[in-house]
Amino acid sequence: MVPSSISISGPNTVLNTAVTEALDEIATRLEKASDVNKEAAAIIKDLYSKHSRVVFNGNNYSKELVDEAKKRGLPNISNMVDAIKTMANDSAIKLFGKYKVLSETELHSRYEVYLESYSKHINIEAQTSIQMVRKQYLPAVMNYAGELAAIIRELKAAAGNSSVQKEKLGEISTLLVSANKKLAALDAATSKAQETSDAEAKAKTYRDKVVPAMNALRSDIDALEWLLPDTEWPVPTYAEMLFKF
Repeated sequence: MVPSSISISGPNTVLNTAVTEALDEIATRLEKASDVNKEAAAIIKDLYSKHSRVVFNGNNYSKELVDEAKKRGLPNISNMVDAIKTMANDSAIKLFGKYKVLSETELHSRYEVYLESYSKHINIEAQTSIQMVRKQYLPAVMNYAGELAAIIRELKAAAGNSSVQKEKLGEISTLLVSANKKLAALDAATSKAQETSDAEAKAKTYRDKVVPAMNALRSDIDALEWLLPDTEWPVPTYAEMLFKF
């Protein structure tokens, strides 16, 4: 499935070329056949026998499909960096060259462009995450933690029970420390990726180091959003975006 951020021209080129090869093979057999109807029936039988393992009538978005694909020996490329690498492998070069769609040089150039595009997109996301956490989320959380600490001191002076506030402050403080460490880890991972010169190595660094670091940081920020009042959160909350018009 092509995401909205990517042009469908590339995937369509791949699909149409693959279909062309399949139709070419079928047409070649039919053109040589003395009995077209008999040959057509034989072709259908042969194709289903050869490719029936790709037929799955269950939920194609479920883990069941992933498990079944593994049992059937089908490839399951789960990330873009590995997926676009197939653009320039021997099979792709042979296929696109056979129908004069793209040359080996053109395939390799597209592979480089896709790698660079991936790295740039992840870098933008990482830099945005770093800036938002550093300049918006952490300051807001620290400000609210200070307010809670002040309330606890006032309640203590008044001989009041502040156990609820202390418990909440403890949760927030723990997440705050964790988020600050994960922010530093994301910053370091992003800097390392930026310094990598090789296009493939750079993309893999973003995939293996930066994306996991972003996800780890987000888990803490999401948890903090649930703990802070809407009035203290610096951006619209999920609830506001989903349910308020």
